[in-house]
Amino acid sequence: MGDFGCIAASDYLTPAENWLFWVIWLITAIMTCIIFLNFIVAEASASYSEVSEQLEEYIQQQRADLVAEAEALSPDSWKTESRYPRFIAIRKVET
Repeated sequence: MGDFGCIAASDYLTPAENWLFWVIWLITAIMTCIIFLNFIVAEASASYSEVSEQLEEYIQQQRADLVAEAEALSPDSWKTESRYPRFIAIRKVET
């Protein structure tokens, strides 16, 4: 909303001009706040829609990272072919 240096000029106005000055200043301040809030809501909505589009991929990536970290932390004696197969194939059928 900027600098309020122009407010000092209201001391030199007539009472009618002073009243008009404060009405215009108040309307300008309120409209500026509404415009900025509208912009913030629009940006938050755009960010939410962008994240929600990629949410499933993000979840799967995080799950894969956790599995890789858990595998790296387990001792080598536990890493058998039955516990850690080289490939995992999953087939999903839509119903």
